[in-house]
Amino acid sequence: MIWLKIPYAQIAEWMCFITSILLLTSAKPKFWQYFIPYLAITVGVETYGYYTSHYMHIKNNHWMYNIFLGVYTVFHIFIFYKIIHLKHIKILSIFFLTLLMSVYFWEWQHQGFNHFFFRTNTLFGALITCLSILYFYNLFTQNNDIELSTSASFWFATACLIFYATSTCVNALFLEALKGSYLRYIIIVLLNLIMYSCWIKSFLCIRKAQNSI
Repeated sequence: MIWLKIPYAQIAEWMCFITSILLLTSAKPKFWQYFIPYLAITVGVETYGYYTSHYMHIKNNHWMYNIFLGVYTVFHIFIFYKIIHLKHIKILSIFFLTLLMSVYFWEWQHQGFNHFFFRTNTLFGALITCLSILYFYNLFTQNNDIELSTSASFWFATACLIFYATSTCVNALFLEALKGSYLRYIIIVLLNLIMYSCWIKSFLCIRKAQNSI
């Protein structure tokens, strides 16, 4: 099937990366600007991984994704630390990061870098889902009225909740049942398209907010 050979996720990542360059170069608060280097690393890793697996036929590039997983983890927790305005969010963020790094180094010690850190990735997805829910709790318990359609953090958290809650369930509960199935591929592609579309929307919200000042 030719349509299965199209790298939909990589295309969405590149679109998101290019949009971040166009819209976030002078974004305020400044932490939104960190999406640019993060997405640059993301598209670099994902594009290289796609190229080596499909054209160079190198099947084991888990070491690269394991290294990227560390960047992936720190970045997401940092962004949630910035957008959740609760009293103990700093302590919670440090705890989550410490827990993830503990599992990360445990897997490194016991299986090396040539096997994907599945436990770390699954735990990461579960914790990001929790942080997304915590963000919405914080959002709806605030006294200030917020226009959700123009809130950058709302679209970021929405994307993370949809992507990580669904992908974590699929990978943790149905991985064996869906192994080798086109269904899992379709689900992951759709989740990537939804997530990066929401992120692009959040970048547009930031630019709109800046232009209105």
